[in-house]
Amino acid sequence: MSWAYLNNAFHKKEEVRISPYDRGFLFGDGVYEVIPSYAGKPFLYEEHISRLSKSLNEVSINKPEQWEHLKSIIEDLLKKNNFFNQIIYIQVTRGQEGIRSHTPDKLTSPTLFVESSELVTDLLLTSYKPPYINVGIEEDPRWSRCDIKAITLLGNVMTLDNMSDSGLEEVIFYKDGIITEGAKANIFLIFGEKIVTPPVSKNILSGITRNYFINLLSQNNFNIEEREVSINEIEEADEIWFTSSGKVLQMVQRINNKTLLEKDFKNTIGHKAIELFRQDVLV
Repeated sequence: MSWAYLNNAFHKKEEVRISPYDRGFLFGDGVYEVIPSYAGKPFLYEEHISRLSKSLNEVSINKPEQWEHLKSIIEDLLKKNNFFNQIIYIQVTRGQEGIRSHTPDKLTSPTLFVESSELVTDLLLTSYKPPYINVGIEEDPRWSRCDIKAITLLGNVMTLDNMSDSGLEEVIFYKDGIITEGAKANIFLIFGEKIVTPPVSKNILSGITRNYFINLLSQNNFNIEEREVSINEIEEADEIWFTSSGKVLQMVQRINNKTLLEKDFKNTIGHKAIELFRQDVLV
């Protein structure tokens, strides 16, 4: 039996109900956050909650009345669902209103939904499989405020759905010839010994895991640069990674059926980054 939290109470997942008059359902009027939990401990919790708060402020949604108790709600949920590693999903919409109107009522109470499910990952095993993925390249079709973690993800969904028949698991988005990010993750490119990632902008989400790896690698004397990356530079990259809360770090093996990574995994900078993450989490 799995549990979720809606507004003021825990419910069995199959019994969770929300009104179709909720603005999240009608307009996609809401924001969300995803937090991994390892051995019952949410990872980078404060950073994730800070970003959720920023998203709420950006779209002028009030914090739900349960905000000050959110950490204890999550802790209780993790215990109730009782998986060793879990992925936590938090969604806050502007709330339910009596009529469908583009202009929201300032007094509407937000809807808070929290759920968790088992996080299956090989990265924490003694012997883990190289996290390789195959990706495509597409012009970025999304709205111009990707810095807000909004629940309106139709552009991401359409792109991944169109690619799924080709066995592709991610996409490298670009806008005006400049790489932005993936549909589900931030991107890093390695040129020799230099690790490069696009700078945060309105076209890119400031990924918590992205920022974590920037700090972790910098502390360990890796050469990291945040700069704009031309889509043409893909051909010159020695490695390409995607980082996200759910998958941590995945390395690109093929781009549109062209092999990128041919060297042994243990000789890559990506492998070194994963080892640093493992040392940090398994302590």
